[in-house]
Amino acid sequence: MKRTQVNKTSKLIFINALLLSSLGAHANENPVNSSFYGSIRLGADYVDSGTSDDAVNGRDYLSRVGINADVQLADGITGLAKVEYGLRGDDGVNFEQNDGVGLRQIYVGVKGKYGTVTYGSQTIIWHQYVRSAYFSDALDSLRQGAIRDDDMLQWQNTYDNWKFGAAIQTEKQDGDSIDQYQLAAEYKNNNFKLQAALAADQQGENTGNLYGVRAWYDISDAFTVSAFYHLAEADFDIYNGNSSGNVRLVSAEESGKVGGVTTCAGEERTTAGLYGKWRQGNNQVHARYAVNSCDIKGDVSSIKVEYIRYLSKKFRVWASFEQLDNDTTRLPSTAEDMSELQLAARFDF
Repeated sequence: MKRTQVNKTSKLIFINALLLSSLGAHANENPVNSSFYGSIRLGADYVDSGTSDDAVNGRDYLSRVGINADVQLADGITGLAKVEYGLRGDDGVNFEQNDGVGLRQIYVGVKGKYGTVTYGSQTIIWHQYVRSAYFSDALDSLRQGAIRDDDMLQWQNTYDNWKFGAAIQTEKQDGDSIDQYQLAAEYKNNNFKLQAALAADQQGENTGNLYGVRAWYDISDAFTVSAFYHLAEADFDIYNGNSSGNVRLVSAEESGKVGGVTTCAGEERTTAGLYGKWRQGNNQVHARYAVNSCDIKGDVSSIKVEYIRYLSKKFRVWASFEQLDNDTTRLPSTAEDMSELQLAARFDF
């Protein structure tokens, strides 16, 4: 008997397309609007960790595909949903044939006069306001917190120059009905933008807070500067670490998994950074300097520079270099400061 093999990714996307396309089909005569999108981000890097594993390696920089859907429920009220899958391999970095796709976002919500409310696995407001990436690989080092989380109920709305957000998390049957809450605000006026956010840990005995602020200023059409500051209290332990970004070994033969930035769980930790961008036509150069400081274990600093060439509005190529400088008490297991060189391309559709 002949057997037909169906690609896992195609099957999942097809199933989700059917589910989203059927929203409201029986309960509401209004048509469902749905759209498929994707972002392919592939390239190669060289991570210098001072080990025999150092080599050029192909990487996936958070490629994803997804479907957005919405339907009008009543005058001024819209129902919406999203499903998104990441395409990188099971190790969370490399791209490999026949590896399974990974769920990034799935949520349902409503949008109206009083804002947008969504529930599910989604990008958290902490990330949206004070943590989102500056660079093309979308995985900046030294940031605190996380990009996405599960079981998040989030609200956002805009009032004139202001934008506000709030969220609660109801994850797992662990005795805590509310595991964390988040608050965020943004003020924008002409060429200036100021953002602030709070994530409050409500899980277990440790219930500390994570604070963040970020500012943007457009000096001219070509020049933009930004600065950010994150502070995690010692007993904030939902998101334990300080991100290594892509400056890490994952599938190394001898060294195993090594991150360039070690964590400081159980102690107060801060991250401060300065960023600058110049863009002229299809060329962009930007850079960031940041320092992560742990109350006991010491500091790690990062310098990253990137050049982007926009071949079209939807297609770009980039080259970047990042160097970490660790205190001896913050060195990774390789006992060496690590660096990374990237060459990659991105196609959005």
